Amino acid sequence: MSRIPGCLALASLLPALAAAQPAAEPEAETDAAREQAAQHFQSGVSLMQNDNWEAALLEFERSLELFPTRNALFNLGMCQKALFRYVVATRTFERFLELYREVPEAAPQIQAVNDAMQELRGLRASISVDVNVAGAEIRIDDQPVGSAPLIDPIAVDPGRRTVEARLDGYGGAPQIVTVTSGETVAVHVVLTEIARIGRVRVEANVPGAEVWVDDALLGAVPYRGDLAEGEHTIEVRAPGYETQTQTVAVATGDERIVTVSLARPGGADPAWFWSMVGVTSAATVATAALGAVVIVKDQDYSQNPTQDALDEGDRLMLATDICLGVAVAAAVAGVVLAFTTNWSDEETPDEEPGVEVTPTVGASGDGAGLFLLGRF
Repeated sequence: MSRIPGCLALASLLPALAAAQPAAEPEAETDAAREQAAQHFQSGVSLMQNDNWEAALLEFERSLELFPTRNALFNLGMCQKALFRYVVATRTFERFLELYREVPEAAPQIQAVNDAMQELRGLRASISVDVNVAGAEIRIDDQPVGSAPLIDPIAVDPGRRTVEARLDGYGGAPQIVTVTSGETVAVHVVLTEIARIGRVRVEANVPGAEVWVDDALLGAVPYRGDLAEGEHTIEVRAPGYETQTQTVAVATGDERIVTVSLARPGGADPAWFWSMVGVTSAATVATAALGAVVIVKDQDYSQNPTQDALDEGDRLMLATDICLGVAVAAAVAGVVLAFTTNWSDEETPDEEPGVEVTPTVGASGDGAGLFLLGRF
């Protein structure tokens, strides 16, 4: 009879176990299941006698699935121990003691289990895992063992073990550590927050308008760039236009398109004010010129009082009154515009579009007159 490598010899137990059929249990499901379980049990015992521990383990697992028995559970633990699976073997033996500690017929097996567990305590290793982010799932050899922070070390089999921590929004490389029997290795896992980035595209009706995000100038429209996930305040600014502000929520992997229509502030265009200034000036000059002509014509009428001279004087007086009225009206309009004009985007008056009025005094065979030449 060969012995389990590095484990408790089963020479004294195998004959009894080989002969023992799975004990009848009150909770037997069916005779067919019991019979199949017995067949797998006997196959497992035969494989154990030939040191084929891996195959024997599979037979005992199947036997336990079909019909759980004390002997199959005991043999399963011994196979796990022989395969150097010390941690899972310990759990199997603990389960055996929970179920059969008070069963008199199990006394020889209980003694063997206690001896095996005593040996396993010196064969197992352990890993103490510390993670910089609470709540992270801790895995050893891709099996979850708990969440950070872990209070107690995790029992592991000796050898090379892979330790990692996982948490949504964080990343970190797995660590490979080598542990030996009876040793406790401390592992510190650092998780780094993964940047959550989205994109934003800003368009506006004024080329070159500035794009400000969270009070920081990022560029000019059309603008496209990355932003961290969350809400951001986007402002579009341009000289002579009212600033437009929008609050947008950026999601990771998405692109938000922000379209802005800039408008000039309320109030009249400065061109109208300067036009009224021009009209007032022109009408004032015209009134003065016509007044001078009226005085001259009045002297001519005193020397040569004819009906034609009288009619011409009346026409000149009417033209003078009209020019004076235009001058007064334009002056009043200019005063009003001075208070209602938007001066934020004023340019040089000569460059502004508007109304240009030029007074011209002329004479013909029918008499003298004032001409107002306008250009829009």
